[in-house]
Amino acid sequence: MNLLTSRDLWSLTFVGDPDVSPTGKEVVWVETTTNAKKNHYESSIHISRKSGESFGPPTRLTYGKRPDGDGALDRSPRFSPQGSQLAFVSNRSGKNQIWLLDMAEGGEARQLTNWEDGVSQIQWSPDGRYIAFVSKDPKPKTELKEGEIDTSKDVTVITRLRYKANGIPGTVDPRPNHIYLVSVEDGSVRKLTDGDFDDASPTFSPDGKTIAFTSCREPDRELRLIPDLWTIPFEGGEPKKLTSGKGPVHAPVYSPDGKFIAYLGHECGEDSVANMEVLVIPAEGGEVRHFWGNFDRSVGCGVGSDARADAGRPGPFWSKDGKHVYFIASDGGYSSIYRISLDREGVEMVGGSSPRNIEACPKYPPCVVSLGIADPGNGSVTLAFNGGSPLNPGDIYAVTLPGDSCHSQNDSCPLQQVTEVNKDVLSGKPLSRPEPFKFKSTDGLVLEGWMMKPIGFEEGKKYPAVLEVHGGPYSAYGEAFFLEFQLLAANGFGVFYCNPRGSSNYGPDFARKVIGDWGGMDYQDIMALRAYMDTVPWVDSSRTGITGGSYGGYMTNWVVGHTDRFQAAVTQRSISNMYTKYGTSDIGWFGNKRGMGGRDLWDSESFLMERSPIRYAPYVKTPLLIIHSEQDYRCPMEQAEQFYVALKRLGKEVEFVRFAGENHELSRSGKPWNRIERLDRIVGWFTKHLKK
Repeated sequence: MNLLTSRDLWSLTFVGDPDVSPTGKEVVWVETTTNAKKNHYESSIHISRKSGESFGPPTRLTYGKRPDGDGALDRSPRFSPQGSQLAFVSNRSGKNQIWLLDMAEGGEARQLTNWEDGVSQIQWSPDGRYIAFVSKDPKPKTELKEGEIDTSKDVTVITRLRYKANGIPGTVDPRPNHIYLVSVEDGSVRKLTDGDFDDASPTFSPDGKTIAFTSCREPDRELRLIPDLWTIPFEGGEPKKLTSGKGPVHAPVYSPDGKFIAYLGHECGEDSVANMEVLVIPAEGGEVRHFWGNFDRSVGCGVGSDARADAGRPGPFWSKDGKHVYFIASDGGYSSIYRISLDREGVEMVGGSSPRNIEACPKYPPCVVSLGIADPGNGSVTLAFNGGSPLNPGDIYAVTLPGDSCHSQNDSCPLQQVTEVNKDVLSGKPLSRPEPFKFKSTDGLVLEGWMMKPIGFEEGKKYPAVLEVHGGPYSAYGEAFFLEFQLLAANGFGVFYCNPRGSSNYGPDFARKVIGDWGGMDYQDIMALRAYMDTVPWVDSSRTGITGGSYGGYMTNWVVGHTDRFQAAVTQRSISNMYTKYGTSDIGWFGNKRGMGGRDLWDSESFLMERSPIRYAPYVKTPLLIIHSEQDYRCPMEQAEQFYVALKRLGKEVEFVRFAGENHELSRSGKPWNRIERLDRIVGWFTKHLKK
């Protein structure tokens, strides 16, 4: 049998970030692949052009090379408003810069910027003459006197509370991010915003005279980081604040007539579990309009995966007539395309499929990650998106629908799958299709779960099984591809996973159930799933394992300290000591403080230690493998070190695997060889302890 292996990761292609030309006749996207020999990733931009009613075969647009000759990372393709040029961001000259492709003439891309710290968040002006981008101010030049030595690389002076972030080695550069404008004609750059504030998400008004952006400029912004919506004249001047700090503002975009600005956000302060909505405000300021009604879900793809290179682009996107706003939202284990109408309250699904009834339109993938849209004003809207399923990491899909209706006609499902990037890799390799089920926790709360049978499953036989716990805790499992799960199934393990209380995609009330109660009823939910596994005829209850990362690592540590009902465990990028994590994590003093119910160290020492897995190290009986990354600032290495030393000192069976040069994202975007090593260690540990 041609079974899936960990090294199949290197053969997978990951699509993402689609964009549609203004006419709706061209779709571009990014494809990311692995260069295993060089132990890094490469990405390029691809295109499909419409012929008649269908999009033609995909072709590759960019072939950029880095200075060392390896493939570049080409990202963020964006059509100009006229569709004649394509801007994208690439590191082919060393750092991320803006490059331009002439869509009519073709040929090589030309480099537009040469900015010292690189660029991000590019946005075209309506006339196509300028591109806004975000970057840091240039570094001040240091002049040394004769005999002096530059110590700037050895000495760091820290004055800010938010001084480090996962994924950024060392400390965060204190220079603020500002918005700049570059001329497409001559490459000249002009700074638009200033001050000791971080600015982001620039977007032009339809007449090009104003630029909206997001920024937190309050005196207490380090303690209460809530970005507001601002506007500034194209020619520069004093920014105008439109929102009042009631909640975060993200991804603003003007309506076609320039009268309104839609954005993602809420008005619940720093509430991290509040539903992210599509809100609309008059372009000159005024009352913020809400449209959600009884729609109790949040914008974005909240369904996790370890086989995705797409960060997600959920919208919002306006229709040409300004009557509708399109976006992606998640519901349980599914994510789909929705829209709101400005003339009424409520949210409606786009495309004729239901996330709870995929059979109604089986072509639609159950997990939509990123969206691109074009509304040429001819009565139809073209949508292109990256969609995946438990058996497919993701492909690009496109559909053209009547602008006045968000449903396909007569269930004809006019969706086209534009790419099949992993067909050759996965065809012939048996995959396990997750089977959804419902079960009750100890207090009667109904939870959603999935089970995957091992490859080669035979009725009447018993198999070892592994319970997976997701991170967050405000994340969610669902109808997405997980290489780790498929690899366990290929090696003869059943896989079980669920969304315990605290998970996203079930509304804020469900997510809030875990606040201040880590290790409480969420633990009961996990143990209820463990009890459910005992009722499954093919599960060998004497051979079960548990694993999880981040919050899932916390729960794994907590479980092994409170029960011996698992015979093996793997804890990844985990939390063991809530007290020390407060000051060592990049989010400890605000993220974990909120997770613990707003408790600070000095008034809640006993509670924080009571909810710390390390306190229960003497009770651990389960063989434990600890996997952690040395540059993990989200769950710092000291968390793993403390737990390992405690268990080793107590004579427990424990093994500690450290990954140098990796951070909290090892499982999703770590170096290719390290990702393989991690997967093999997980399978190896469970094989050793559950297949005796």
